[in-house]
Amino acid sequence: MPKAYVFTRYGGPETEAFVDVDRPSPGPGQLLVAVRAAGVNPVDWKIRSGYRRPGDSGERAFPAVLGSEVSGVVAELGEGVEGFAVGDEVFGNTLDGGYAEYTLVPVAIAAHKPAELSHAAAATLPVAAATAYDGVRQLDLPPGATLLVTGAGGGVGAAAVQIARAFGLR
Repeated sequence: MPKAYVFTRYGGPETEAFVDVDRPSPGPGQLLVAVRAAGVNPVDWKIRSGYRRPGDSGERAFPAVLGSEVSGVVAELGEGVEGFAVGDEVFGNTLDGGYAEYTLVPVAIAAHKPAELSHAAAATLPVAAATAYDGVRQLDLPPGATLLVTGAGGGVGAAAVQIARAFGLR
């Protein structure tokens, strides 16, 4: 059976464990990804500790798998999936936890991993890059405008600099 790193109840690190889990089956529009690397984000410990986002009921089935971004290899395609094939190297966000040998990634938030990027590097991109992209896009600045990115040395800031450049910003 595949393994996953889970939390068994809300609390501290003492609630975490490696357990056997069923291999997920992809639904329509989903990829089953054999995980090679997963990103670690502050939201992981917040969820484990019981913090809730606005609108989050907090209802969670335990054990629950943490990890919201992954990189890996497509192991199976869900119905209607186009543009991906078994064996493709991909990265993206997962809705059912990335700290597992297998996870489901919706095609809408998956991308092919560039060959020059390691799985470890690709797994750090989805949350930071999506946050940066949304922020730069929402500014709706015209090409040639100047954008000051404070914190450009961090994950989101570094992505924002690159995305701003791609949008023609200075």
